[in-house]
Amino acid sequence: MLNSIAFIPDGNRRYALKYSIPLFQSYQLGTQKAWEVIDWLKDYPKIKAGTFYTLSLENLSRNKDELKILFSIFEKELDKVIASEVFSRDGIKLNFAGRFNEFPEKLKQKIFKAQEATENNKTKTINLAIGYNGQAEIVDAAKKIALEHKENNLDLGSLNESSFKKFLYSDFSNPDLIVRTSGTQRLSGFLTYQSSYSELYFCEKFWPEFSKEELAKAVEEYDARQRRFGK
Repeated sequence: MLNSIAFIPDGNRRYALKYSIPLFQSYQLGTQKAWEVIDWLKDYPKIKAGTFYTLSLENLSRNKDELKILFSIFEKELDKVIASEVFSRDGIKLNFAGRFNEFPEKLKQKIFKAQEATENNKTKTINLAIGYNGQAEIVDAAKKIALEHKENNLDLGSLNESSFKKFLYSDFSNPDLIVRTSGTQRLSGFLTYQSSYSELYFCEKFWPEFSKEELAKAVEEYDARQRRFGK
């Protein structure tokens, strides 16, 4: 059963080149697409979690002008979440996962405020991986475990695959299905620990072109697969 779905929304920059539009406009369209996908997920009540690869750690090495555009868009969208009752009305909890230390202080505060504003919602969880890299997440988890053990708060003998997850950025259900747009067929460091048995679906369309029909196609294809989990 498809309970958790994740998206790698790839292709915003190539979409801008394809249609000769400013990068800012393409990113705005990509952000609007994420809102649309969240709305479409309401048609799938059994899907309890949706995760979006919003910004990777590697993306933070892009030029300052592009990052300024991205941070500006993120701030405006977080303002919408904080000010609007849409997430509360639909019972959507907002989670963030990643390293936030390189973000502007204003953006970090809005991230925490948005999480706090939606923390009691129970219907669905939307996770945003921002400033994220799967290997970095595992390294940071290992550091937390080492510190807990050093302070005698953790028995290493009790550590297993399930309890390890509690040390990750955010403990949410592993994605059953990962959808990547733009035709690129790789995970690019997305949910490295959580994706070990995820089904993958690759879409040729750029993220701003992703449609409700394409989502339905991905879900339908997932439902037709037989998952064995190595058994």
